[in-house]
Amino acid sequence: MKTGEHSGVVRDTLIASGPVTLAVLLGVLPIAILLVESVTPGPSIENYVVATTPLYRTSLTYSLGMGVVATVTCLVVAYPVTYWLAHRCPAGIRLPALVALTLPLWLNYVVLNYTWVWILARGGILNRLLVATGIIGEPLGVLFTDLSVFIGFVYIYLPYVVLTLYVSMERLDGRLIEAAQDLGATNRRVVVDVVFPQTFPGAVAGAIVVYARIAGAYTTPEILGGPGDVMIATLVVEAFEQFSDFGLAAALSVVFLSVVVAGFALGTRVPSVGRELKRW
Repeated sequence: MKTGEHSGVVRDTLIASGPVTLAVLLGVLPIAILLVESVTPGPSIENYVVATTPLYRTSLTYSLGMGVVATVTCLVVAYPVTYWLAHRCPAGIRLPALVALTLPLWLNYVVLNYTWVWILARGGILNRLLVATGIIGEPLGVLFTDLSVFIGFVYIYLPYVVLTLYVSMERLDGRLIEAAQDLGATNRRVVVDVVFPQTFPGAVAGAIVVYARIAGAYTTPEILGGPGDVMIATLVVEAFEQFSDFGLAAALSVVFLSVVVAGFALGTRVPSVGRELKRW
């Protein structure tokens, strides 16, 4: 290597080392602090023993289950929408349609949740509509349940899945679909044998990212949730703010993070999914 080239490599390395080091510290340092806090005072595993008691296991299971149901629903809705956008939508309205579908991404997360409060509240749009049409005689009471939380999750995170899946759907070769139809394949066989296998990596990549955000969400359950099951993020916040039990809150966070990372690692074992995630 020539002297000039060597100097250039050294210069580029020095320039890049600062931002890379900062990025690593911002990503690793909080996790390291969380791990240390989770075994204090001690070191001890007492916080993890408490974090795995039935109360917290039930909350963790509910959070993971809600994440699965909401994510699968987003995928079910996004598949036909993105297929239409990529292969059936007129070119002139494709961009406006995509912008309209992803419009919630432009708004504040809290505002999006309170939009549904306005719709579902006792004096909200839904109750007024039901009363006006004579379906009910007086406004319903509390409409904030697991269903309202589920609706909020799907509404907020569907645009993420649409964007991710649209990229994969756009790369789908339309000639494969035409060839399958020419050979007598039904619409169901075209979806199962052509569309789904070609877009599966993008769907899984988007689902992994969205799933972690849904299962660990705090704002949506806090605003739209009722007195029923509690998601794990709510218990973490309560441990921090109400009981000042930082060790337990950290242990709960580590347990949840471990489950999410395990699922992420499992997904990346599929080579096509790993390549799709790298595009993120």
